[in-house]
Amino acid sequence: MLKAHNLISLEGNLLENAIKNDFGLEITDTEKITTGYVSQVFKAKLQNQVVFVRINKDPNIFKVEQLGYQIFKKQGIPVPEIIAFKEKPQSIGYPAMIMSSAEGSNLDKIDIPQEQKDVIYERVGELLRKINETKLEGYGSLKIINQKLVGEFSSWKEFCDSQEENNLKVLDFSFKNNFLTNKDCDKVKKIYAEIASLDFGKASLLHRDMYRPHFFVKDNDISGVIDLGLLAAGDPRDDIAVSLSFQNLEQQKYFKKGYGDLANDPVVNKYLITMLIRKMHFRSQDETKGNVDILLPILKKALGEF
Repeated sequence: MLKAHNLISLEGNLLENAIKNDFGLEITDTEKITTGYVSQVFKAKLQNQVVFVRINKDPNIFKVEQLGYQIFKKQGIPVPEIIAFKEKPQSIGYPAMIMSSAEGSNLDKIDIPQEQKDVIYERVGELLRKINETKLEGYGSLKIINQKLVGEFSSWKEFCDSQEENNLKVLDFSFKNNFLTNKDCDKVKKIYAEIASLDFGKASLLHRDMYRPHFFVKDNDISGVIDLGLLAAGDPRDDIAVSLSFQNLEQQKYFKKGYGDLANDPVVNKYLITMLIRKMHFRSQDETKGNVDILLPILKKALGEF
C-alpha cells in the first residue's frame, strides 16, 4: 500500500536501484523535493551532476514537455537537458523522466542590485514573447498528433465553454466568502463572455507559469527556464497576465518593456481579473492555505477600471 500523499513509496537506495534497473544510470544522494498522488520529484546526483527524477501518472505530461523543451531550445531559450525518459519503466511503475538541473540560481536566492533585477525582468518579458511567437493548431491543453503539439479544442470559444462550470464555481465561492459583491460578479461574468468571444487567430504556445521559481539567473541573464507542465495553446495575453500576477509594479514595468506593446493591451487586464479570482479560490483551500488578503486589493483595483 502506498503511503499517503506518495505516488510511489520508493526512496533512497530503493529508488536508486530502480533507476539503475530501468535506465542503467547510477544516481546517489536522492532527496525528495515534492510529494503527491499524481507526481513526485527527487533531487539526486549523477556522477558530479545534479539531476532531477520526475515521476507522473500521466505520460502525456512528459511527452508534451519533451516537445516543448525542443521548441524552446530551437528558439534559443535556455532549458535543462532531458537525460532519459521512459513511459513504462518496470521497477518504478510510472512514467519517469530524468533531467539536468538548470544553470545558475533562482532570482530570490541571489543578491544583485535593483538595476540588474530590472534588466532580468525585461529579459523575462522578451523570452515569454519569444515563446508566444510559436503558433499551434487548436486551443487549450496540449496533446501530440504526428509529433506536433496540438490544442485539445478546435476553437477558442469551445475551450472557453469547457471552463465555464469551473469559472462560475470559483466566482460563487468569491461571492459567498465576501471577496466580491453582486456588482463585481456581474462585471466578471461580462469579462468571461468577452474573453470567450475573442478572435485572435491561431493560438500561441503558452508557458502558463513564467514566474520567479521557474527561471534561473547567471551572469545577469536568464540561464534556464523550467517547469513546462502547464503548456497550453491560447491567447498570448493570457500568458502575459499569468506573469504579471506574480510581479510588483516595478517588475511589471520592465517585464512589459521587454515583452512589447501587447503587454499593455486592455485585454490583459481582463485575463488578470479571472486569474486572480482562481488564485484566491486556490489559496483558500485547506491544503494550500495562502494569503488571500494580498490578492484582494489587486483584484478590486483591476475591477474598478471596468
